Order: sequence, then structure tokens, then C-alpha cells
Amino acid sequence: MRKQFLVLGAGRFAKGIIQELYAQKCDVIVCDKDEAPLEDIEEFATHSIVGDLRENGVMDDLNVEQFDAVFVAIGTDSYSAILITNRLRERNAKEIIVKATSKEIGEILSNLGANRVIYPEEEAGMKVARQLTMPNVIEYIEITKNVSAVELKIPEDLVGKTLLELDFSRKYDLNVSLILRDDSPILSRYAEVAFKSNDVILIVGENKKIQQFRKKFHL
Repeated sequence: MRKQFLVLGAGRFAKGIIQELYAQKCDVIVCDKDEAPLEDIEEFATHSIVGDLRENGVMDDLNVEQFDAVFVAIGTDSYSAILITNRLRERNAKEIIVKATSKEIGEILSNLGANRVIYPEEEAGMKVARQLTMPNVIEYIEITKNVSAVELKIPEDLVGKTLLELDFSRKYDLNVSLILRDDSPILSRYAEVAFKSNDVILIVGENKKIQQFRKKFHL
């Protein structure tokens, strides 16, 4: 069964969410108070709705409890984000993910019931800084304060070896969740597949262990 998501707002931040969910073959319902931004994302949305989310009637009609998650991505209007988050929690939304403009607003949203608060500008700045300081890291995802997932090119010293031969998890105290070869995942018994140059791995673990691994292989 396809996952279903509700995106509240259709601005630039929301558009990125909508496009990615569409690429992942999810059903995406989008609601915005203005029709113009909805036209811009029409090809990626399963269904678009024009409505003011601050009105109880609009919120009731959305049946928010049926969605796997609800994204609140309504720009810089912090008051509306707070109001909508509170109403989503009252209507038993399964998971609420909210964009915030500041840590102070984010704390209020969390206290109201947001499962995750996103700070787009802060995260974009951090990403740029990581790209400059970690050029060999393709992607960096913070899972918790102390645990991350990092996508990087396989070190040349490991080419020709398998995860089993390396005893990778025990030796580095990290888990390899994915191996990509020519942009395609290796799905079958990848722990027994010998690495090739240009393979990409997704490693998950404590930040200090990731740092030790990068330092050892000059990544």
C-alpha cells in the first residue's frame, strides 16, 4: 500500500518535500490558501486543495488522521504554524513535521506536539559548511544529536574486499546500510560483494566513530 502524506503549504520549501515524496511513489495531498502556488506543483501532487488552514472546517475536511505524516510548511508565519500544529495534534495526526523560523518557535512547536521540527536555513548553512570541510562526503544526515548517516565513496584501501572479510561492523563500530554501484543499490547479499572503485557506501553510527573512520582513510 502506498504511503500517504499531507503537505500544508506549497511554497519553495514545501515544493522540495512534494517532489521528493512524488519521486518515492507516495500519494501526496497538498493544501494552500492560494491557488497560484498549487498550480506550480500540480504535476507532483495526487490532489490539491485551496483552503485556509486556520479555519476549523478546512482542517476537519482533510481528515488528517488518515495520513502517515503531515508536513507543516507554510513559510514565515509562525503564528499560523503554531495554531495549525496544535489543531493537528487535537485531531490525532500520526506524525507532525513542522518548519520553524527559530529555535524559540521550534521549542513551542515541539511542546505542542510536533514530532520533528525542521530549520531549513540553518540546515542549509550547515550543509554548505560540511561540503567545504568534508569534500569526500556525498551526503550527511543527522539522525540524532550523536548518531548520523553518511554517504561517501569507498576508500581505495578497501577496494577488492568485502564487508565480511573486513569484519566491518566490529572493526569500525559502524554499520553499512547500503552499497551503491553505478547509482544502483546492490540488493543481494551485499556483505559478500567485493568493493570496486567508485562504489558508494552509506554508513550509520555514532558521530565520533564516523569521524575516526574518515580520519583513518583521509576522507
